[in-house]
Formats: sequence, C-alpha cells, structure tokens
Amino acid sequence: MIEFRDRMEPVLKELNLRTRTQTNEAGIEVYFVSRSRKVDPFLSHSSVSIFFEDREETGLVEASWERAYLAVEQHEPRPLGDTGWFHRRWWGSVYLDLPADPEEMWQFIERNFREQPFIFMEPVPPMEIENEHLVDAFYAIDRVRKDDRIEELNIDRLSTDEGVVESLVFEDVNGREVRLEFHRTGEKGRAFIDGEPAGTFDVYSEKRVASLASALYTGHDAYAEYFLRK
Repeated sequence: MIEFRDRMEPVLKELNLRTRTQTNEAGIEVYFVSRSRKVDPFLSHSSVSIFFEDREETGLVEASWERAYLAVEQHEPRPLGDTGWFHRRWWGSVYLDLPADPEEMWQFIERNFREQPFIFMEPVPPMEIENEHLVDAFYAIDRVRKDDRIEELNIDRLSTDEGVVESLVFEDVNGREVRLEFHRTGEKGRAFIDGEPAGTFDVYSEKRVASLASALYTGHDAYAEYFLRK
C-alpha cells in the first residue's frame, strides 16, 4: 500500500478521494470515498475498488499485486419501464485483471479512476423506488410472455400510518383496479382488488408475485388464490 500511495496519492487528491479498506469473503478490499465526511456524510465513493486475495488463498504473508484485480461497481439508476420511476442499488461488479507490467498497471488503475463513474450517495429523490422486492417483481412481470403481460403496469407511493408503502398498480381485463402493496419492512405484501383486501403474498419470490399479477390481470381469481394467504 505504500507503493500505491506514492503512485496514486496525487490522483486521489485531484479526484477528492481517500482510501478505506475492509476484509470480506473476496479478501482485502481497498475502496475510495469522498475526502470530506462533513461535506458528504453519505460517503459517496468511486465505483472502482481493488481486491487483494487473502493469505488463506495465496499463502503469502502480505498482499501481492500479482494476486490483485480491479472491480468496477455497477450502481447506476435503472428505469422501471415507462413509469417515470427508477431504482438504484448494487447490481453487480465487473472484474478486471491488472496488467503484469508495473507501469502499465499504474496507468490502467489511473485510467479507470478517471473514466469510471463516481457513485453519489444521497437522500432518496422523489421518483426513486426504495423497495427492492417491488423492483424485482416489476422486472419479473415485465418478462412474462406477451399473452399474459400487463399492458399498463404503474407504480404508486403512499405515506400511511404504517410508514411508506410502494405499490404495483394495474387494471385487469375486467376493469378492476389491482394493487399489490410492498411495505418497507416485513415479508408479506398485501393485495387489493377495487380497494377490497384479497390476501397477502410473499414479497421475496418475484416469480410468484409475477404469477399472482398475471392471474389477477387475466381474471383468473381462483388461480390467484394459490399465491395468496387470507
């Protein structure tokens, strides 16, 4: 790390970044956050981090650049269809091997610092959906075969006595309003048809939620009951 600071400190200062480390299942992660915690209390950070395989994997006493790689975090906001809502989270990472030549390696690291996006952590904007289960269900419903696909799948957010509730809302083939509620906490969502409770459902299985939505949309209430609990 001394070598890293000698080579990269000017770049980190220019980009207003400081180094942090943590140990996880991948080994030792070196990541880079905004220098000022007061200015940026949410710890916005570079999408680039460096992983060193741990000593159990390498058998080495110290971290080695020969057993290191670059990770680029995928954390961009993604739209939920044409609803106007979006969601952002860690979607995964792209892993890049470091060049064997030391000089090429430093140039490669610096280029990624400059070219890869900076991830701003900030309070939730008005049109950002927080509930990951709703988002996963939305994408699962959107992948349903065309014959059963909901034509106009909308999203709604309400502040209630139970907290913020985010919902998938659509009209079924019979003109009834179907609402699938996802609460901020809890493993059960609630289904409503024309404002009347229809039962609860498991929010953790987006495939089951998609099947429930398709059954309700096509008017197959008897089949929908397979996915509901009264």
